[in-house]
Amino acid sequence: MKKFLEESLRQNVIMMENKELYKKLPLVYRGRYDIFKVETNGVLWMALHPKDDVGLVLLRRDRASVEKITGLNCAIFLDRTTFYIKEKLMEEGIPFVIDGKQVFLPFIGYLLSKANERELAPVHLISFLTQKMLLTAIYERWNGVKVSDVAKRLGVSTKSASRCFDELEYLNVGVLGMKSKSRVIEIPDDRKELWLQIEHILRDPVIRRFILREDMKLEKKAGISALCEYSLLSDNVYPTYAVTKKELKASGVKMERQAGKLEEIGCVVLELGYFIDFWGKGLQDPLSVALSQTGEEQEEERVDLSINKMLEEYVWSKD
Repeated sequence: MKKFLEESLRQNVIMMENKELYKKLPLVYRGRYDIFKVETNGVLWMALHPKDDVGLVLLRRDRASVEKITGLNCAIFLDRTTFYIKEKLMEEGIPFVIDGKQVFLPFIGYLLSKANERELAPVHLISFLTQKMLLTAIYERWNGVKVSDVAKRLGVSTKSASRCFDELEYLNVGVLGMKSKSRVIEIPDDRKELWLQIEHILRDPVIRRFILREDMKLEKKAGISALCEYSLLSDNVYPTYAVTKKELKASGVKMERQAGKLEEIGCVVLELGYFIDFWGKGLQDPLSVALSQTGEEQEEERVDLSINKMLEEYVWSKD
């Protein structure tokens, strides 16, 4: 960090760990941070360097405590961080240094510098490919999986896989880590807790619903029909199938006659943005099944109970 600061500020930096300050702070600080006294061009200031990943709430609070006790400005030294945390620190005027990438020290007039910092494109809606990658990572408990590995596993280009990582970083999905200098996906042990944290950013994989007069007898099942395969729920009198956007034209679904309001339904076909074959038997994966239910289906207690049981049996309790 000292070398990067000197290169960025173009001046000598004196940096020493302030061990005396630990005595004035709660014991938890010693385990959570290294605390430094820094001098740049005659200006004294403090720096908190987290030993591990620390959330924004703690960073904000602990930095304020150090400033109050010392009466000096305090910056946050980071080895890495999420795009969200970095943007919030800048928005709130909290000084920080990201090692090898960025310096933001407004109290000495150094507002912003970028070294190897990548610009992330804004993400307003998670892409289907990124969602597929994230759900696959949850099922397979990815740990330390790099961009190149993801590309091979999903059968996409490295560039596409890298864009998926960028999306997760921008959306502040807490599954990204660093291995050497490479970004990796690391799924936490508590996958249910992760699901509760990210469910609001995930999207319904269904692009369109085709309600047809004839049963097309397609191979892939989705929606309610897939849920019934995972549970004791009874299916509708007609099956629900899946085709991906790429498969739609070849499937012939668009050529079939749709059922009118008073006509008997032969089948429902869901056009999906992605398809994860959970068992290798043409069955939509459980998490996507949960996301695919219509508002009317979600209001049914039997459907809600079946979804919870499905996720518990096939996702949360699975090794």
